[in-house]
Amino acid sequence: MKEQLIQHIKDHIYNHSENVHPSTGKRYYDEPDIFIADASDPIFDTFKDVVSPEHMVPKEVFELTYGANTFKSGSVIVTISPIEEDIRTSNRTCKDTASKEWALNRGHGDEMFYKNRLSEIVGHIHGMGYGAVAPWLSDKFRVIRTNTLTSNWSERHMAYAAGAGTFGLSDGFITEKGTCIRIISIVTDMVLEADIRKEQSHTANCLFMSKGLCGVCIKRCPVNAIDKNGHDKMKCLTFVYGEESKKFAAEVGGIEKTGSGCGLCQTKVPCEFRNPTKRTGS
Repeated sequence: MKEQLIQHIKDHIYNHSENVHPSTGKRYYDEPDIFIADASDPIFDTFKDVVSPEHMVPKEVFELTYGANTFKSGSVIVTISPIEEDIRTSNRTCKDTASKEWALNRGHGDEMFYKNRLSEIVGHIHGMGYGAVAPWLSDKFRVIRTNTLTSNWSERHMAYAAGAGTFGLSDGFITEKGTCIRIISIVTDMVLEADIRKEQSHTANCLFMSKGLCGVCIKRCPVNAIDKNGHDKMKCLTFVYGEESKKFAAEVGGIEKTGSGCGLCQTKVPCEFRNPTKRTGS
């Protein structure tokens, strides 16, 4: 059952007729990798400390939809979709704002294509006779803005729990296919064999955090939101979703309310499309 479901998700995203970028004519996303976490893994409890006290565990997410005491056991399905090379290439040349191709992907790819596919995958799991919830689509999902930026469900932390990779200096998530990716997760009461979380450190795949090397993302950030101490999420947010970003998105045919994104710290960096620590012999 696990392998059949994984193949269905891969095919549904990668081979979907709408996985076509309006500017390049190529895909938004390359074939995704799928990872599974045990919904009862104790690591989820730790996210209330490392992310936010309001961060939910899988059982809480599921029962917000299906009611109290409806979740006994299950899995978290994490999908990692690499952004297609032409989109990444276009963004490498940029220094101050995202490229047109990136801006179109931010709106039409992330917000429209991916949300629709996620909803359909949830429906497919329902059709198999199981409950399923995609927190990103839920009206219970929310971003929490205090002196920093957090949420009550972190897709990157789900990916870490499932063994898909680790975090980087820029707060990007570095997988074997790099950091230029889209992550989504689904909580289901379907029990699937979990993948093994191999890395001993949550920053093992980052050259700067694990070896004191690199730091290219610091120079790539157009608003100095990254330094050797980490990532200023509020400064980043203001730029990525600000008025200039929305104006540019509208000008190039993107979606104004989502902005153009940025992604400069994810492109033209050693971790763009690979795990860079593997190149140093580690």
